[in-house]
Amino acid sequence: MAEGFINQSSTGTKGFKYTGDDCFNQLLCRSFFTDITCDEYGEVVQVRMHGVIHQFAQEIARIVFRRKVGVVVDVDMNSEGISMVLPFGGQHDHARNLQTLIISPCVELSGAVLSRSLVEFKRLRSLDLSCSGIRKLSSRISVLRKLRYLNLSHTLVRKLPSSLTRLAYLQTLDLTSCYYLKVLPEKMSKLTQLRQLDLSQCNSLSYFPCGIGLLTSLKSMPLFVLDQSHGAGLRELQKLSDLGGELQIQNLENVKETSEATDAELKKKKRIHHLGLSWGHNVDECYRVLECLEPSPTLRVLDLMGYGAYGFPSWIPKIEGLVKISITDCRCVKLPTLGQLPFLKEILLKGLAEVRSIGQEFYGHDSSDVFPSLEQLKLYDMPKLYRWSSRPTFAAGSSGVFLPRLKTLTIAGCHKLKRLPPLPSVTDLVVWKSNSKILASLTSIRSLLSLVVNDMEMRESFVGSKGSSLVKKLIIVRGRDLYEIISNNHLNQFAFLNHMVIQHCLKLKTVSLFGLGSLRKLNIVGCENLSLVQLPTETTELVIEDCPKIETFGENAYLSNCLRKLIIRNCLLLGVLPSGKEGLRALEYLLVSRCPRLERRLEEEREKISHVPCIIIGDGALFGTKTFDDSKI
Repeated sequence: MAEGFINQSSTGTKGFKYTGDDCFNQLLCRSFFTDITCDEYGEVVQVRMHGVIHQFAQEIARIVFRRKVGVVVDVDMNSEGISMVLPFGGQHDHARNLQTLIISPCVELSGAVLSRSLVEFKRLRSLDLSCSGIRKLSSRISVLRKLRYLNLSHTLVRKLPSSLTRLAYLQTLDLTSCYYLKVLPEKMSKLTQLRQLDLSQCNSLSYFPCGIGLLTSLKSMPLFVLDQSHGAGLRELQKLSDLGGELQIQNLENVKETSEATDAELKKKKRIHHLGLSWGHNVDECYRVLECLEPSPTLRVLDLMGYGAYGFPSWIPKIEGLVKISITDCRCVKLPTLGQLPFLKEILLKGLAEVRSIGQEFYGHDSSDVFPSLEQLKLYDMPKLYRWSSRPTFAAGSSGVFLPRLKTLTIAGCHKLKRLPPLPSVTDLVVWKSNSKILASLTSIRSLLSLVVNDMEMRESFVGSKGSSLVKKLIIVRGRDLYEIISNNHLNQFAFLNHMVIQHCLKLKTVSLFGLGSLRKLNIVGCENLSLVQLPTETTELVIEDCPKIETFGENAYLSNCLRKLIIRNCLLLGVLPSGKEGLRALEYLLVSRCPRLERRLEEEREKISHVPCIIIGDGALFGTKTFDDSKI
């Protein structure tokens, strides 16, 4: 669009974006593109061209864009001139004909150099300054009167010049991740052709200028910030009827009247798929404001942050298209009713300090199924949560199901929660800084395949537990009593365990895992007091990192037939490799780094590892001639 391939006469009443979408969809239907990737909203985000078509497109580009596209690759610090290449051929002395100029991210471009150079490119339609390191955009940007696309993303700009508003044809202004940007030009309303205003991750932006609602061509504006004393209010969103994609509205505590929220008419904006609403602090009117900000039923993602009311408005259970919801740092006591939403797949509840129970109000009443599509549930930092009810009320005569598709459950910072309800389909469980009695609920999760336990005591819960027999992957981080669990063979209940990871268990001194006959992969990281490791006979992969006191491995006569991959990093006292009677004859990949004793010994006895196809020692010196295929393990 910036290059003018879609002209005004061909768009009719649709507008540039939708005409461009039509062109793209026609090419899609005719198999012009392959390997199509869609986002969570079903929108195409990535495609590939067939090799022959791509080659043909390159040839066309060389003709169409010859002498029209330039890339700045260097800046002469003495003359402060720029060095440029034309990727499609031609000479750079035709700068006045360029329509697209891209600044290479490796170029440090000052505002002064840019200011002097702009007058040479008066025909530019597209200017990409992203990641260029500029701190100030020159006021002479207004000489680029034909500019349609300006990308300043990931730069250090703090303020935009008022002359920017003279770019009457500007359609896209990308300011993504301009973390230091504080204000926008006061006369932004002059940019009447603007279709995309991307301010994602502009965390220092304090308000929007008045008149932003006059930009009625806007199709995308991911961020809208309210200020208490001046700037644009919620009513300015009313006329932006074509807004789509993501919209995050911040500082809703600054809404003075609930009528402002009503006048925003979010319910009519059916192209908005992702809505975020956040309050900086609690106010008395937050319930009524949220009630008036009811979105379209077609909304797919909803984020609520800092909301301070007791409960939630009745429109939340009515958003039947909702796929994902997050409720963060809210002072609510009751949870919204979400259990009857047919397409809801992900829920995040975080920092809900006043919520005490999960029960019928969360599930909904008289439903046939409860959370029929939910796949991922995360509960973070809910210190008063003590009860999770497992008996939802189903509709009369219905044999409804409860969480039939839930696969991943994460529980962190829930110190009072002691029991989980029966979860027949959960395969991945993460428990972090919570009540250790939760682990006793493993008996009710028969489908569990992966378990992560972080910063908890496990001894009481692991003893005699029978629900963990199918677990194939076990990750233990900062296990306070792991030494006792290993010593007493309590891990032997994991009869099908294939992969075990042990991280930052500071009290752990020895690891002996002979009882885990199915174990194939073992990772040990950051165990500062570990001195001895004894491996099961069938181990195929071993990774040991940041264990400064480990000196040796227990000898296993059968290990030589199995171990194929061995990585050892930062083990200062270690001077030997694990081995059996016949050496590591199956080993195919060996990496040793920051292990001075072991490195010296391997240099002296290189013949003992000469059969290993791929060896990396010390500073990355590579021995052997083959690469290693992890997929074979």
